[in-house]
Amino acid sequence: MSSRTFSPTTAQLCRLLSQEETACRRLLDTVHEERAAIRALAITEFHAINCRRLSILESLQALADERQRIVHELAGRQGLPPATSIHGLLDHLKSAASAELQAVYRSYMAAAKTVRDEIKQNVVLIEGIRGVVDQALSAGTAVVPGQELYTADGQSSGAGRLNMLIHQRG
Repeated sequence: MSSRTFSPTTAQLCRLLSQEETACRRLLDTVHEERAAIRALAITEFHAINCRRLSILESLQALADERQRIVHELAGRQGLPPATSIHGLLDHLKSAASAELQAVYRSYMAAAKTVRDEIKQNVVLIEGIRGVVDQALSAGTAVVPGQELYTADGQSSGAGRLNMLIHQRG
């Protein structure tokens, strides 16, 4: 097989992996925006952030589908089984073009790993905030005795949960 027939497809795969890396970097930007919104408790910003994220994820899926098609084509040209992964293809290739392809693939994978790690940090942040909110809500459930206490529906009460009572003053 001539390298002339093979090279355009590896070059195409390199371009595709670069596009996937760029999309991962855009996704990373949305993860950072989300973190800022979480820290500021800016709930109204989440919809726009999630819309951008969904659009990026859809483009990543389209790129991944195209990558799989190219890998399948390259594997067939190399006499590899149709179910060969990109890892198997990279292991099989021994040309100068494969060194560039491997470098581009490593760079893409590093970007994808960074996105995954940053998303995990946002999950930890959200869980921390959820824990604080849960503690704050449960802190007011103590039963308190008292006079001139009223439930939310206006009924007089001698004791009840603190966060469910209104105390008449003055």
